Amino acid sequence: MVLCLMCDLHLPADRNALQYKVLDWAAEDIRRKKPDCLIFAGDATCDGSLEVYHWFIQKMESLGIPFLYVPGNSDLRCSASRSAISQKTSCCENRIGGVRIFAVNDCRAEISDDQFSVLEKADKDSVVFMHHPAESFPESCRHKLEQWRSRHRDTMLFYGHLHASRVDGADVSLQAMDPDKAIGECPCITYFNTDTKEFCKEYFFSPVPRDIHRYFGISCFSTFSHIAFCAKNGLRNLELRPGCIDEDRNRLAEAIAGWRENGGENLSIHLPDVVWSEGQVHSDRLGQYMALAGFLRADRFTLHVPLVSVGTVQKDPLVLERICDYLAEAFNTAAYEMVIGVENMHMTEKEVPDGTRRFGYTPGECLAFMKKLGEKCRHRVGINFDIGHARNNKPYSQNYPVSSWLAQIGKYAVGYHLHQVTLTDGLFSNHMPITDIYGKLISLASFFSCWSSGAISKAPVIFEMRPEGAYETTLRTFEPHKLKNVFDLHSHTCYSSCGRDDPRELIDTAVSQGISMLGISDHNYGIGRRKPEYLQTVRSLAREYQDKIRLLCGIEIATLPHLFDLNSEQEIKGYDYCLLEHITDPRSIVGGDLFGFCAKLGIRCGIAHTDLFAYCDLYGYDYPDFFAKMAEEQIFWEMNVCFDSIHQYREHAYVADFLSNERKKDIIREAGVPVSIGSDCHRHEEYCGFRVHRVYDILKSSAFRTADLLF
Repeated sequence: MVLCLMCDLHLPADRNALQYKVLDWAAEDIRRKKPDCLIFAGDATCDGSLEVYHWFIQKMESLGIPFLYVPGNSDLRCSASRSAISQKTSCCENRIGGVRIFAVNDCRAEISDDQFSVLEKADKDSVVFMHHPAESFPESCRHKLEQWRSRHRDTMLFYGHLHASRVDGADVSLQAMDPDKAIGECPCITYFNTDTKEFCKEYFFSPVPRDIHRYFGISCFSTFSHIAFCAKNGLRNLELRPGCIDEDRNRLAEAIAGWRENGGENLSIHLPDVVWSEGQVHSDRLGQYMALAGFLRADRFTLHVPLVSVGTVQKDPLVLERICDYLAEAFNTAAYEMVIGVENMHMTEKEVPDGTRRFGYTPGECLAFMKKLGEKCRHRVGINFDIGHARNNKPYSQNYPVSSWLAQIGKYAVGYHLHQVTLTDGLFSNHMPITDIYGKLISLASFFSCWSSGAISKAPVIFEMRPEGAYETTLRTFEPHKLKNVFDLHSHTCYSSCGRDDPRELIDTAVSQGISMLGISDHNYGIGRRKPEYLQTVRSLAREYQDKIRLLCGIEIATLPHLFDLNSEQEIKGYDYCLLEHITDPRSIVGGDLFGFCAKLGIRCGIAHTDLFAYCDLYGYDYPDFFAKMAEEQIFWEMNVCFDSIHQYREHAYVADFLSNERKKDIIREAGVPVSIGSDCHRHEEYCGFRVHRVYDILKSSAFRTADLLF
């Protein structure tokens, strides 16, 4: 029996937030794979909204698959709905398809004695799920759970709450679905086969966007050393801090000129706060900053929301009018057009969430100020979104997670501040280095996904970090992703009889999945007489998408007699390559003469989804000699990572065998055979970007010669 396990989605009220897209993706994956049971291990909502919780349960039940669930701690955050939600849980003992599944309602970080009594019925074939891990329980409850575990060592126990995947024997921590909080890897759902005890993760894949590196920059807390750092590392964007006003102007201009000579493009000046006090507006030396901006030819200003209480703004809406009048009067003196980025702020430990706290802690407040200033200012005014401020904004971060901010302000964004947040003794610290792109408190999966999909504007991404060496650490974190040129040489469109997609759908998907080079390789018998049209279409699309992805035109040639339709090599002249299939089939027209067959085709050849060691065994080839000849002829060998409905969610055994067999890997490495990667995708919504990236990383880290270098 196959179970689908999910947890920690944290749906907000905003239906445009990315969490809803993740849920839709999961629902579609479940519809295709049809597991025997769905299990949700708590935290469906971010704030305990009963309306959202009901909606979520109804959506899961609409899939027509047995559904079991327990609430989590975030589902209890609303006092008005706490009791109703805590009572909404599946029965403790359930039998699905002959398997006992136990749902433990531990949303209050306690397991009742009644539930412990029921859990005694569990055996080695049973499955138990709850929200919290053992370390979250009080000592007495934790001790009871440990005693239960000692008596049921083989019973599978799944839990959420930690937001990270971990397997410790029969104890399994499930990865979060929330793209704002998934730690260590992308959001995912987990399939578990109760018979084989095998796991299969499906990812809402959100890699680092290929183009984001060109938008990187830093905020210069140490003015001259950080400007020099920016120039040395070729960062195109640079932000001066408010203290820059006290630096020597000529020295500052010289440093900025040096940065621009090294590729610098976008200079921002971060202004000090604009303050409302006793009915007056004030911003320290604003006129001097305007003069400095003109002297340095700055491109933009970053401006915090005004320092005024939210209660003051609510009582007198004209306060914002006067603040915006004051700022617009200064900004409109600029001799050229600039960009003004309004930055969101966050709660401090001294504030309480009432009318006394500072204005600008919610998306609506920031947008209201931005729009009011935009009405009065002749410059472009937008949002400079600080992702750390949004995360470190309790309790508002519960109602407005990062994905809600991105949904509401993304199209207005003119810049971003990125940094990690740490939590020590209950207190958040901002402006920390990024050491993991899917970090413990801020996972950048939602930011990357929204960037790649176009849900947010592409604008300067400024790292804003205080600790010494933080920028070096952060750039090192991103460097491996910047150097990646992930390629996929096997994919299908509507030109294949088994394909369906318009080529643009496939290409757009590949771009969003961080693919640098894509080979469209439709079947020869599907293309048929349209081979010239097919080539022309792909070449035209290659020009159209040249700034986003490199596109190659390949063709997959079936070598079975009834499917082989090439009368002359001229039919595929001008194609970049061909993929050969079926060569281990006794009926294949290739037989044992692979090299002779490839030579007749007259274009570069690759071998698709084939165990070439088995081919050697079939025709009596010596491994080293055969693969040395392959390398000499520059024939590449594909690692096919298909896992979709067309292939009945089956993986090729030869790939797993090869990647785990050191002797075979040494033979291919020593011979210098070019190794390629093929998704074999037939449906763009099933594109397996994670699997392509995974094999790419393995090949590159293991020093294989890769097929992308042939083109």
